[in-house]
Amino acid sequence: MKKLILLLLAGSVFTLNSCTKSGPQGPAGADGNANVIGINRVVTVSSWTLTGTTYSATFSDPNITSDIVSNGVVEVYKAYGTNEWTNLPDINGITSTVFDFYVGGFTIYIQNSDGTTPANPGTISFRDVIISASQRQAHPNTNWKNYNEANAAINATPVSSTQLSNSVAP
Repeated sequence: MKKLILLLLAGSVFTLNSCTKSGPQGPAGADGNANVIGINRVVTVSSWTLTGTTYSATFSDPNITSDIVSNGVVEVYKAYGTNEWTNLPDINGITSTVFDFYVGGFTIYIQNSDGTTPANPGTISFRDVIISASQRQAHPNTNWKNYNEANAAINATPVSSTQLSNSVAP
């Protein structure tokens, strides 16, 4: 047992003493967090796909990577009025608006809880906010379900409204 402890101690001394600092220090890097994604864009849907009793709209988004799917967050908010955003899922009477996300995009669904076909949703604006794991960890007290808090945390400048109805899913 003494030999094992001595070997470990000797190995530690050699390892710790072998590190040296060489070369001049490089310039200071920019403040920030590596691999932080904070995307905030408005998408407006006016043309929905009806499958069975569910309306849907699919969007391609290359910012939704496998790392985002595994470790990050994607939130989608629905517009009510000019500056009021509610996060999905949203339930209004028997009609619910939900979404799912996957590598390369997301899909919004509108359906009735009683199995009937809802009225055509018409034109609706949504915001999608993509948050990397490192961004989430940097802001542990943020309520990501609240659009204003999420937007403030990622310091995103909203991307101008874009018409993206029925994009092809990956």
